[in-house]
Formats: sequence, structure tokens, C-alpha cells
Amino acid sequence: MDSANKCTILLLGTYHMGNPGLDMHNVKSEDVLAPKRQIEIQEVVDRLKLFNPTKIAVEALADEDEALNTQFLSYLSGEFTLGANEIHQLGFRTAAELGHHRIYPVDWNEWIGGVALGHVYEYAQSYIPELYQQLYSNGQERVEAAQKSMKVQTIKDLLLAGNYPDALRRDHETYMTVARVGDGKNNIGIDWLCNYWYRRNLIIYANISRISSPEDRILVIYGSGHIYLLTQFIKESGLFSLESVEKYLGGSQLTGKN
Repeated sequence: MDSANKCTILLLGTYHMGNPGLDMHNVKSEDVLAPKRQIEIQEVVDRLKLFNPTKIAVEALADEDEALNTQFLSYLSGEFTLGANEIHQLGFRTAAELGHHRIYPVDWNEWIGGVALGHVYEYAQSYIPELYQQLYSNGQERVEAAQKSMKVQTIKDLLLAGNYPDALRRDHETYMTVARVGDGKNNIGIDWLCNYWYRRNLIIYANISRISSPEDRILVIYGSGHIYLLTQFIKESGLFSLESVEKYLGGSQLTGKN
């Protein structure tokens, strides 16, 4: 299948703007509803529109499609106020300005048993303290660096920097450190990665593939920690043509060219 007959994907990794506090290391986002940040959000939306997506997929549970689209339709009719999260600020706003009539939730996030990530950290702290220190220190360093960047960078520049290949690779290296937690017989880190993290991202990839057709251009807006694996799965599938975030968020001027 040549690129002319493939669905085109733009994967946009983002920090969690609404501060849900669900990760092991959480970046405290500045208020994106503040007037200055709203202007910056609009610039990002204007740039994402240049990708000309036919569908926008977001990090919301696929099982909650009806509820999410009820919200979106209420927003279109002026009866719903957007929250601070990236689903609303980037997904809803971009879709609305492009005249879309629905949003596509593609997430899966269920507990099916096994080892929780917190237990992996606890095991490392008890039995492999040097590895725990590496996990903890790296996580805190990323949070501190992100907090400093937020004080001086626009949302466009924050998103652009977070989507550079080196930044995505560094994010993924944390999961490769998690894989080392165990003793060869009790592979606790690998159990979490296989049972939850890789499972989740493979399901997200499969959900994206299910909503795609060759003529589509799909903008996928997701937490940046997912982007490394989603990029790998999408490339290795042979089903998609993948475009870069830098093509749309890079540079100082907006143009109408793809």
C-alpha cells in the first residue's frame, strides 16, 4: 500500500492541561483558561487546523463515546463550557472550528488484575534502591524541567519541545527502566508493562485503526508518554502515513500549506 492510499496520522503528544494528577510524576500545569494562555491555545488550534484533519481522536475512553459526543454537541450549540483539559481545549475547539460533528475517543484504561505501577516502585525501593532512585530522580527532574519551561514558553513551544524525538525517547526510557525491576524470577516491572502499559497502547492503536479509512487524516491528541509506542505501532502496521508535529507547530509563521 503506497502513501497515497493510506490514512494520514498526526500524533500530538501533550501534557495534561487539566491537572488530573493520575501519573506517578505529575506536572502542575498553569491555568490554560487564563486570557494569555487562551490566546496561545488559539494559535495551536489554528496550526492544527492546517493539518486539515477529517477526524480528531482523543484520550477519552472509547466506551464513553456517547457521553463525550453529547458534551461536544452541547459545546457546538453553546450549552457547554469547556474545561481546562486538552480534550476540550485542543480537541473540541479544533473539531468545532473545522465543522466536525463528532469526536473520537480511543482510550482503554481498565484494571484487569496483576501488578500496579505503585507496587513496582515499592519493590524497587525495598530490593533495588539504586534503580528506585533512578526512577524517582528521573521523574522529578522531568517534572521540574517542565515546570520551569511553563514559566517562560508558550503552549505552542511547550508542545513542540515535548514532541521532539529525543524528548519522546527520554520519556520511553523510563519504561525500559521499569522493565529492570525484578530479580529474573519475579519480573514485576515486566508484568506491569505487559499486562497494562503495552496492552493499553496496543488497544489505543487498534482503536485508531478501527476508525480509519484510506481517505482520512486523523489528528490524535494524547498524553506525551504514549506517543513513542503509538508511533512505533503506527509505523510498523504499514497502514498509515505519519506526519510530524514540527511541520505544523514549528516555525513562526502560519501558512495554508500542508
